[in-house]
Amino acid sequence: MIFQNSQLIYNKIMDALKLFVMTLISAILSYLQPIYAPMLVLGFAFLGDIAAGVAVDLVVNKDRIRIKKILIAMLFVALYASIIANTFIIGDYMGDHIEGLAVVKMLTYVFAYFYASNTLRNLCTLFPDNKPLAFLHYWLGLQVVKRLPDLARYLGLGTKKDNEHGKDETQ
Repeated sequence: MIFQNSQLIYNKIMDALKLFVMTLISAILSYLQPIYAPMLVLGFAFLGDIAAGVAVDLVVNKDRIRIKKILIAMLFVALYASIIANTFIIGDYMGDHIEGLAVVKMLTYVFAYFYASNTLRNLCTLFPDNKPLAFLHYWLGLQVVKRLPDLARYLGLGTKKDNEHGKDETQ
């Protein structure tokens, strides 16, 4: 009899806890609804990058899928998502809702750009003879910067001093 009562109390407490957690999650998601599209873009860019990376590992490197590598990538996408969410929350609490959304949009473009650049690099490794991919990787991956010694030196991409001619060459 006592066991049945304690089980009934436990079930009621667990039901109340489930209801509280679901209400809390629903409230947070409805508050963050204005950044749904940026999070979706970030998710698609992440999935494309992961798919290209796994394909390169399996096809080109003849390696197995490494769960640790995928978990680290998931940690980074969670970090990027939290940066975007925190930027929106801070902007909203500061009374700059529109400006906060503009910064969120800019951050999403930056994160998506780096995912796209890495995806293009992986696709160029997967398809080395594909000229359009090579062209996109060259320009979007900022490979063109390596051809401009002053800009490459400024960005710290590594230069070496050519002692014979007294000029810098990009490595």
